[in-house]
Amino acid sequence: MTLPRLVRLALRVPLFYKIVIANAVIVIIGAVAGGLLTVQVVRAQPRSLPLDVLALLALAGVVLTVAVNALIVRIALRPLKLLEGTAARVQRGELEARAPLSPLADRELERLVVTFNGMLDSLAATRRRLRDIAARALRAEEEERKRIARELHDETAQTLAALLIRLRLLRGQRDPAGRERALEELRTQLSEALEGVRRFAQNLRPPALEELGLVPALEAHVRRLSEATGLPIRLEADELDGALSPEAELALYRIVQEALSNAVRHAHPTTIDVRLVRRPAAVEATVRDDGQGFALNDVVRRAQGGLGLFGMHERAAYVGGTVTIDTAPGRGTIVRVHLPTDATTPVPFPEP
Repeated sequence: MTLPRLVRLALRVPLFYKIVIANAVIVIIGAVAGGLLTVQVVRAQPRSLPLDVLALLALAGVVLTVAVNALIVRIALRPLKLLEGTAARVQRGELEARAPLSPLADRELERLVVTFNGMLDSLAATRRRLRDIAARALRAEEEERKRIARELHDETAQTLAALLIRLRLLRGQRDPAGRERALEELRTQLSEALEGVRRFAQNLRPPALEELGLVPALEAHVRRLSEATGLPIRLEADELDGALSPEAELALYRIVQEALSNAVRHAHPTTIDVRLVRRPAAVEATVRDDGQGFALNDVVRRAQGGLGLFGMHERAAYVGGTVTIDTAPGRGTIVRVHLPTDATTPVPFPEP
């Protein structure tokens, strides 16, 4: 049903003025109606009216005024009642409920309803994002567990099993010189296995980050990675002591570590440059390689292929920062990280 144009315009008057105008109209109507009624009564009964009749007339006028005023206020507050009902439904668990736009609402109430619905839409989007984060976090956790299990089985476990077999063989070794050579080989293999376990532990939690700080820890990681791959990796860094919280330092270390790992494994570059710059209110890191690049959207759409990129974005968001990736097939990749220096309180990360 379409309301007349004048009625619609009247209903869009702000609530405060609706009530003021309604009260003024009621007072005027009451005064006019009371005056006319009194005149009619006086004409019908020229002699002075009894006090009880006048009192009844006054009481009737008051009751009528209050009733009409209550009706108008109830109509004017109807949009707020609808908004309150929607909030109660959401509180009961009806997360898809939205407040309807009432034709009785003025512009301010209409903006309030639109803002309220927008807030509910944002909360719904946040819930979907948290569910997506939890699902991806679970997948990433399972992938990490598989990687750890595979590395322990393929390297450490097999090395220890081979050492155990050689120890059993040494029991029957009669030649002292041969036994000494075999023991020396066992010591070398044990040292290599121990170094592998130490390297594995450092990758899980780098002790240099806590003991020496962010820049020395990155320098050590870059040096180890360059030695292991033979790839020139240059690191330039400003002094960052105290610029970031411990959570932000760990996040930046992991992001740079992931960017370097992606470049080494997938980009086939000839050089990699890492740059850390301290700004007045932020720390910016750049990891640039001259490798083959990739189609960013295609990688992000792949559930497993985008987990590393997803992890970088989430680590940065956890401490109030951002990650941007500039790449295309055939022209290398630039990973830029921006972390504010005042982000000392991390955002609560959802539990899987």
